[in-house]
Order: sequence, then C-alpha cells, then structure tokens
Amino acid sequence: MSIDPRLERFVLAELALRERRARRRDGSHGARVLAERLHQGRHDLLAHIRRVVQAVPSRFGRVAWLHHAHEADATRRALSAAGLTQDEMSAVELLAAAASASHAPSLIERMRTLSKAPSSAGYLARVVARAAIEDRLDGERPAGETLTALCLLPDTRLTT
Repeated sequence: MSIDPRLERFVLAELALRERRARRRDGSHGARVLAERLHQGRHDLLAHIRRVVQAVPSRFGRVAWLHHAHEADATRRALSAAGLTQDEMSAVELLAAAASASHAPSLIERMRTLSKAPSSAGYLARVVARAAIEDRLDGERPAGETLTALCLLPDTRLTT
C-alpha cells in the first residue's frame, strides 16, 4: 500500500509551517545560529552559552547567545543580520569591552564599569553578565571578588 502523494505533500507542508512558526516564536534563532557558527568546535564554550541562555528570561536570549561573539570578531553587520536590535548590539559590545578591559583587570572593576552603563543596553548586558558569572561558578557559592561582582549586577529571579 502506498501513501497518497497529496496527503504526503500536505503533511510535509504542515510540518514546514510548524517549524517556521516555532522559529518565529523563538526570536533568538538567528543569534543561536550565528553563535554556533562563530564557536564551531568549541563545545565547552557552546555548552556555557546554552546554560546562560537558559538562565536568563527569553527577552535576553539574543544577547546571551552572543555574549562571547567578540572572541570570534563578529561584526555589527553579522549581529544585525542575526536579528539583534541596536540595544542588543550595544549590550554585546558592552560585554566585549568588559571582557577585554585591560585597564580594569579585576572582575570587580569590570563589573563596576558595566553596572554604570546607561540605558536598556546596559541592563541587558548586566543581566547576561550575571548569568555568565553564575554559570562559571558551577554550583559553588560565590565568595570574595565574585560575590562582590555579583552584588553589582541585577538578579532577574527576584524581579520576574
């Protein structure tokens, strides 16, 4: 017994439609694809990025996916093509500046600078930075410099 070709076309079209709808609901699809391309083969880094994405509210997902994009020299054009807004691109740039700040080598100083960043871009960057630091703790309780740095950053679990 063979399958009716019209039924097969209908089922395939329905599956494709569902996939497109799911991608639209997941506004961070483009950012995820870019992050996976930029960090291809760096499994530990991609695992960290995925955990950060899962730790933040969905509206921070695009920034979370690309918070290490500076390591692969991602351009503003690539970030824009991945669907990031101006504020999100600015947040990724703030995170890159904080990560590579040669004038402020300590974690506390870098997070203090980030904590003073204005606008929604600053807030996006602070939320993602906190999730990234917490992920790097790997379940350990923060202490010392790390604890102080976390106190400078917002905890979205308390507000959402």
